[in-house]
Formats: sequence, C-alpha cells, structure tokens
Amino acid sequence: MNKRYIILILPSIFAIIFAFSFKKFDFAKARNMNVCKSLKGEVLVYYIFVDTKTTTPWTQFDIQSTNDSINIALKWLREKASNNNVDLKIKSDYYIGPEFSTIKKDLPEKSVETTIQTPNLKTGIENLNKWADFIAKKTGETFDLSTKDGIPEIKNPKNKERLIAYLRDEYKVESVALLFMVNNYYKTDISVYVNSFDTDDVEFAIVSYKYPSAIAHSILNLFGASDLYISPYRKNEKNIKFAEQEFPNEIMLDPYSKNINNQSISSFTNYLIGWSDTLDTKYVDLLFDKGIKLK
Repeated sequence: MNKRYIILILPSIFAIIFAFSFKKFDFAKARNMNVCKSLKGEVLVYYIFVDTKTTTPWTQFDIQSTNDSINIALKWLREKASNNNVDLKIKSDYYIGPEFSTIKKDLPEKSVETTIQTPNLKTGIENLNKWADFIAKKTGETFDLSTKDGIPEIKNPKNKERLIAYLRDEYKVESVALLFMVNNYYKTDISVYVNSFDTDDVEFAIVSYKYPSAIAHSILNLFGASDLYISPYRKNEKNIKFAEQEFPNEIMLDPYSKNINNQSISSFTNYLIGWSDTLDTKYVDLLFDKGIKLK
C-alpha cells in the first residue's frame, strides 16, 4: 500500500477508536436508578462521621452544628417538595460512638478530590467503595441486633449494601441516602457522590462541608441530580455557563458557603430527581457531558 494512504488512514482509525472509547456521559442514567430512585415517599438520610489523618478532627461542637445543618437541609427539601406537590417524608439519623467518638479510616489519597481521580476516575471510585465498605462494616459491628434463643436473627452489616438493607428494614423506609461526613470545613476539598449511574453497588456521598446547601446538594445527587459546575463528572464549560445563566440560584451549581434559603431546585433538577416526568428540550444538552469513563 502506498505510504501516503497509510498516513491518511491511521488518523481516521485513531479517531474512530477515540469516539467509541469516550462516548458522551449521560446524566439521565442516574434518574430512577439504584437504591435512591426518586426523591419521594419515605426517605432516611443516614450519616456517619469519619475522621482521617488529613481532615480536621470532629469535635463535639462540629458534630452538633452539623446535625443542625442536616435539619435545616431536610426542612428545605420538605418545603421544596411541598411546593412541587411531591409527597416526601424525609428524616435522618446518624452513627456516633460513645463520647462523640467517630469512625477512623484514612482516605486512600490526601483528599477526597485526589482519591476519586487517582490514577483515574474508574480506579478512584473503586478505592472509595472499599473505603466506604470498611466504614459501613465498623458501623454495623456496633449495632445491637435482636436475638432469638440467644442467636442473632440477622448478621451485623459487613458492607454498605448490607448496612443500607438493614437501615431500610429498621426504619421502614423506601430509600436510604448514605452520607459519610468528613471535616474539611477549614480546608479546600470537594464533596462527591458515587455509584448513582448503575446498580453494581449502592450509592453514597462523601460530604466535606457542613453547610446546609452542601448537604442538600449531596442528597439530591444521590437521587439523580447532576452537578452543574466543574466536578469529577461535569467538565463541559459551555453547558456550565448555560446552566448558570438559566438557573442562577440552582442548588446544583457550586453550593459552597451559600445560604440555602436563597437556593432553588430548577426544572432540570426536578426532572432528574423524579419530581417531573418531562424536560424542556432546551435543556437536553445538559444531560450530557464530555467522555468520562466509569468502567
């Protein structure tokens, strides 16, 4: 074959391989998916305080103020649901040991952000799943389970999937939003959600800040809402700018240090969390982003 034709063909082959390897990322996959399907009905938000060597230690004051923020976030979600004629009965509980002791488990990397991206998103998510399973097991070991003839009727949860199954039964709820709280209040890091786009493992979120807006944002993530700012899953700056123009007070924009009472849930997010069955065609492009490989 003529060398000139080989040179012309090779770029075309690489372009085809690239196109198939990096398909558009579809946020609609998280809609009505996994344990947290749609934000309706009986919902439990269960959160666990975690200390790592690179985050600020949780103090009694930090824990109590975070509990206050959780209550504010849930009140706000109830109000938004009511405004949309959605029946939402959302409540919360949390794990804390004696004398406000926490679960101790270091992140695989120095921060949440570096962990989920090292060496790539796929491996980062795998490492966070192992980290979360360890914490779920440690939490489950503390549960005083009922016994029959001296034998536990069920086994203590050994991973996050069994922890959520136990919590669903114990609290008689349809959905459990599992949050791992790390104290980055005085540091720069990110909050992130995991496993919302398939059913290979149960979804959970790691929350770095105790602002009510950040907590509500992460809960919405678990029920299908997509980030509308640069994050591990969202990279397209054109779409981000469009979202900022269309929904300036949208809570799925960067929620850092924002007053939750000034935030709103847009029609786009309503669709993703199951509060609406239709989406205006002008927002369809927001359902997609640049090629991000999760598997």
